[in-house]
Amino acid sequence: MLIMILLKNKEKASNAKKIINIYPQVLVNAKVDSQKKMKYKEDKEINEAIQELEKEFKNNGRVLIRPSGTESLIRVMIEGEDKKYIEGKAKDLAKLIEKKLS
Repeated sequence: MLIMILLKNKEKASNAKKIINIYPQVLVNAKVDSQKKMKYKEDKEINEAIQELEKEFKNNGRVLIRPSGTESLIRVMIEGEDKKYIEGKAKDLAKLIEKKLS
């Protein structure tokens, strides 16, 4: 799709870096009971915390929460401008998930 847009606008690929922001990314694993790893979707407190993060990073980053397919983990990934800040947010959410689902 990127190539299509560049061709359509008659832009060089080197100009793409001017319109794409590359943010730092952090990944924190929350250790949970393997029987409960899909339950994060049903927990009100966890979902409210996820929604707050998604709202906060809507225009300047990304939030991805997903259970591991092979381990008793829920992966918390956040992208944003300030690496230390997003690390703190990811760790806080991982702690909440562990507290509620361990």
